[in-house]
Amino acid sequence: MAIVPRDIRQAGPDALEIAWADGKLSRYRVYGLRVACPCASCVDEVTGERLLDPRRVPAAVKPLRIRSVGNYAIKIDWSDGHDTGIYTFDRLRGLAESP
Repeated sequence: MAIVPRDIRQAGPDALEIAWADGKLSRYRVYGLRVACPCASCVDEVTGERLLDPRRVPAAVKPLRIRSVGNYAIKIDWSDGHDTGIYTFDRLRGLAESP
């Protein structure tokens, strides 16, 4: 069985929470999620080198819209205008903080 979110919600002004179908609850700082964007604009596709300078991301960045991508990921439209990153559920589980 694939691990999928049961619920994704804003948990205060700077955090998201995902309740997973297996009962785990994960918390994310939104700034950390934005900086961890895996898209080709933020990470070199060949070398894996991070191209995004975290200092260029506003500390108050927030998600404006979160959409499903098939049954394996979410796509986030950010308040800084960035919208190309796809966050797979596996990656999100790896990025999770304890609530």
